[in-house]
Amino acid sequence: MKTLTALGLIAGITAAPLAMADARLDDAKNAVAMGTDYGIVEFRSIEFDDDLQDDVEIEGWLDDQWYVELEFDDNGNIERENRSRYDRERFGLSADAVLDYLDAAGREGMVWFDEFEISSRGNITVEGDDDRDQELEIDFRSDSLEPVRVERDD
Repeated sequence: MKTLTALGLIAGITAAPLAMADARLDDAKNAVAMGTDYGIVEFRSIEFDDDLQDDVEIEGWLDDQWYVELEFDDNGNIERENRSRYDRERFGLSADAVLDYLDAAGREGMVWFDEFEISSRGNITVEGDDDRDQELEIDFRSDSLEPVRVERDD
């Protein structure tokens, strides 16, 4: 297990933006780095918590059998860690793939980030807001960076 020293460095970068319910799209990329530094090899979800307004939740696989749910506070400290051992096939995306989908969401106009999630069927959803504060939900398939659906709410 890697030490949390790297998380401390990242926390300095992310602490101020995490104080908002909606994070900048770049803050989501920093969350990917936090998960990678922790040891996640396949991400299942990343969510900036609307209720607590300063937490980021990351879920994913450490290896073939260990699944982890992490919650970081606005200082980049781990508030909650839950590991589960599963004997089923894992699903998720590598850090590089998650970053590619975040970039694709940015090309569709997303500047504020709420949530990234992939289903066991390979359906990917990225939720956030555009620069006019309109809610934006973008759906992808895991085999393409072209959106299959873009929904904007006023």
